Amino acid sequence: MRKKTGSCFIIALACALAAAWAGSALGETGIPVTSDKVLNMCTDCHKNNRGLVSRISYIRQSPEGWEETLWRHKRVRGLSITKEEKESLIRYFSTYQGLAPAEVAPYAYTLEKRDTKEKVDNQVIVDMCVRCHSYAKTALQRRTPEEWTKLANMHSGVLPMWLYQLQDVLDWDKELATCLAELSKRFPLETPEWKEWISVRPKTVAGKWVVSGYQAGKGSYGGEITLVNTSGDFYTYSGTVEFENGEKQPIEGKATLYGGYAWRASGTLAGKPIREVFHISMDGSTFKGVRFDDPHFELRGVETRAFAGGGPRILSVMPKALKAGTKGATVTIVGTGLSGQASLGDGVTVKKVVSASPTKVVVAVDVSDKAATGYRNAKAGNAAADGLFAVYKAIDYIKVVPSPAMSRTGGLGYAVKQLVQFDAMAFSSGADDIPATADDIEIGRVPAAWGIRELASSNDDHDAEFVGTIDRNGLFTPGNEGPNPKRFMQENNMGDVWITANYAAPGSGKLSARGYLLATIPLYIQRPVQ
Repeated sequence: MRKKTGSCFIIALACALAAAWAGSALGETGIPVTSDKVLNMCTDCHKNNRGLVSRISYIRQSPEGWEETLWRHKRVRGLSITKEEKESLIRYFSTYQGLAPAEVAPYAYTLEKRDTKEKVDNQVIVDMCVRCHSYAKTALQRRTPEEWTKLANMHSGVLPMWLYQLQDVLDWDKELATCLAELSKRFPLETPEWKEWISVRPKTVAGKWVVSGYQAGKGSYGGEITLVNTSGDFYTYSGTVEFENGEKQPIEGKATLYGGYAWRASGTLAGKPIREVFHISMDGSTFKGVRFDDPHFELRGVETRAFAGGGPRILSVMPKALKAGTKGATVTIVGTGLSGQASLGDGVTVKKVVSASPTKVVVAVDVSDKAATGYRNAKAGNAAADGLFAVYKAIDYIKVVPSPAMSRTGGLGYAVKQLVQFDAMAFSSGADDIPATADDIEIGRVPAAWGIRELASSNDDHDAEFVGTIDRNGLFTPGNEGPNPKRFMQENNMGDVWITANYAAPGSGKLSARGYLLATIPLYIQRPVQ
């Protein structure tokens, strides 16, 4: 790749590209490059055979995957590239050599920076790939068999310690060949999902979108935002989100839509900086993903956004559960195509429609003291949904979530501390009165008294004293990185502890729960795909 700026960004006419795709473009022969910028900047090093460019034409990746490819070229090859050039290349590759929403969905957690315990059903892939990075990083690529082999060769050349990390592999050649064959089978360049996506790729509709989400430490929320397409792949948005406690916060920002499905935005919520990572459904009607505080990606709202002009649909009901015998409760139904003709099932009487619009219906309800425990079918006009609203008898137990959880020290150098926002979630044992069974009802977050306890009574490290602090709302802040003179042998502030929650449930007495927390090392390098 040249150490120079490229010429202007030119994309071939859609009809010409479609004709190329209809032939061999999606086959194992590769995807033709139609961008003059790519051809100008890359073909000094990558061979160009009538538009089929070595390495490049035989890969499909997420926007972050292409960003990491450019990042590695800059770090290892000395690539000189401007921010504008980088963005135009990522947008081109995401459109013509990206992934389909269905290919991304199972592995979106790593792009959304969620701590996830992965389940990988192939031990060879675990041995060869997952011991160093997430399985999702591997799964968010599509390559020809030859390209998977070249990727392995790149690891050996650029990351020679890879071989030492795999020294417990008994038969290197055999296991590597098995791994590459499996990756080629699971993640080939050409897939039915990609063929379908490029044939029907919908255009994201500007206008009003309905928001429904949950933010740890605050609870459920709904709202509306308006998208404005400023040009091409670029959007602005603004609106308001309202939490179930009635707090309203303005939200606004700017976004780039990569490949017609990958929404990446930066903006503000209540004046504080946020970033957004969303992925759009195959039909273009729904966004799913996260918005998180910047730079604290671990403090997030998990959201669904639906086009307000869509068909009747309920996204959420707030609160999600009411106790039998409750009188005069306010319930908010968020969705699209709604009307004020609302119902919440047997034993729940709608006494008054407080307000009604196509995106939000607010009603006042009474719940019979004889109402049966369980989930109801919620309705608002022609929109209906099961499993979003329930009636319960009593709060039977609480859970600390997330558990297990992980924090990271930081604060002295470039590393940003990774916090953890805990919630105490209340549950009913359901109709069978047996906790931890399939019919249990999640009632929602409740206020709790928080604490930190030693993992084991015999622990002489006193981890609970040094790993960090937790505030009255359940936000855990880890200690600083580096040695701590107050600890035995000046150890650092890492360790594992119990996070405890105590809640005085009305009619149920004191309820307690605990969750596991690992306070670990700083995250010094944040790669585009971890």
